[in-house]
Amino acid sequence: MLSRARELTGEGLNEWIGSADFPKAFDALSTSAEKAFLDEVVRGRTQELSVRSRGILIKAMQVGATYYQRERAIRDLMLATHGHDLTVLKRHIDRCDDHRDLAQLLFHDIDRSDYRKQILDHIHREGRLHPCPEVRIVTDLDDTIYCNWADKRFPPKTVYPGVLQLHQELRGDLVVLTGRVGDTAGILERRYRKRLGALGVKEITMLTGSLVHQFVHPWIFSKKWANLERHYRLFPEMRIVMFGDTGQADPEFLSKAACHYGVQVAKAMLHNVKALPPARQALCDQSGVSVFDTYVGAALQLFQARLLTSEKLERVMQAALQDLDKIAFPAPDMRRARLQELQQDLEQAEEALKGA
Repeated sequence: MLSRARELTGEGLNEWIGSADFPKAFDALSTSAEKAFLDEVVRGRTQELSVRSRGILIKAMQVGATYYQRERAIRDLMLATHGHDLTVLKRHIDRCDDHRDLAQLLFHDIDRSDYRKQILDHIHREGRLHPCPEVRIVTDLDDTIYCNWADKRFPPKTVYPGVLQLHQELRGDLVVLTGRVGDTAGILERRYRKRLGALGVKEITMLTGSLVHQFVHPWIFSKKWANLERHYRLFPEMRIVMFGDTGQADPEFLSKAACHYGVQVAKAMLHNVKALPPARQALCDQSGVSVFDTYVGAALQLFQARLLTSEKLERVMQAALQDLDKIAFPAPDMRRARLQELQQDLEQAEEALKGA
């Protein structure tokens, strides 16, 4: 590998990195050979590496043990990346089909606290200097993306009409923030991803809880909050659109997030699956957290907040009707009730579009 790298410069080096299987290649190297390669390519030729090549190398080093020389190389690559390029690099690391995302890398895989601090400080500085206009979607899972807990209006495991189209129209990275159990090896997360993939929910970052958090509501709240704080430390340059539901602790969670992070929360919304008592509704009103009945209603609120264009709102409206038509309800009355609910939001959206 080292001799091959030395033969190539600039574009050729990046093409080779993009086409090679680096996790497998690193696994075949001795410790000394890997060190020599990292010294040559990462420490000596960083400026020749494209952002994509830096991401490929970091992801490869995340597979298996991240011992000292790998941690140093990861730190050097990230500290050498600035501005929008750093956002692109972080998103490259974060997009994965398993648990090896950016949070896993910085808060679990990198053991040296001084390296972790240097990277996080760099991310913080660059985020303040180079804000990103795009948003990240931070969402709960149960009764927010699909029916799975308090909501009895749809068949179990039904993905809500229009939700996937709305995520697509926002064009933001999808971050699932849940108190569901996770593990450092990623076994359970892979199972969740497989289930979600079968439902059409793909390309996500998943921030999970622990076994005890899954069953105790105050601890669910605390773990989700810790995950949100970690997410903010990783992407301080990007605003977030938050989704939750009224079934459990999300009204308090989203209200706290909206107050604590202020303008960083572009919009915080709750899916109405259970009527809120007056005190909880007042808390949401005070913090600017709004409630919606359907994802057309959610899209309308985002349109009014200038986070969606009229064309995007129309596409969510069309998708929601199509999605509802495909759901196999166990009784005609259930379908009629959901259609009436959707029609109300569709009419409001049409009026808003006429006045735009």
